[in-house]
Amino acid sequence: MTDEPLIDYFAFKARKYCAWLDTTLQTGHHDAIRATHVVSGLIASAAKLMRVRIVGRPHGADPAATRARVDPPSGVDLPVGCRPDWAAICGHRERTGGLPGCLAEVRSELLRGLELLDEGRPYDAVSHWQLGWIHGWGELAICALMMLHTDLTASSRS
Repeated sequence: MTDEPLIDYFAFKARKYCAWLDTTLQTGHHDAIRATHVVSGLIASAAKLMRVRIVGRPHGADPAATRARVDPPSGVDLPVGCRPDWAAICGHRERTGGLPGCLAEVRSELLRGLELLDEGRPYDAVSHWQLGWIHGWGELAICALMMLHTDLTASSRS
């Protein structure tokens, strides 16, 4: 069995996530249920991607070198963007930009892996995504999902 189906499936979910966030940023509006669906789909596919085994260090992969600071988007209608209880809900270290900033940082990491994949370097892309999942964007995606779920739960009680 090859790893291609797992890589292709994750790339599909990563592109879907990036397209959703781009649309959200352009329109300034989001649907909380759709947001929860897209983020949870990305998380589920990332768990499957972790099955791909990378032997040795892939050519040219240096996740620390690709990590650029992401400025949080502004003017987006994400209901929990400035929630004061961000750290309490996620048990997360302090971040600027709340949910929009974290979603943008996940997008940045996904796009870097997609660039590697599009260059014909699938195992470099997988290595980038796997290391990022473990050391950064995975935590951010899970925290974002928790925030979205908390917001949906609160709004359904109202």
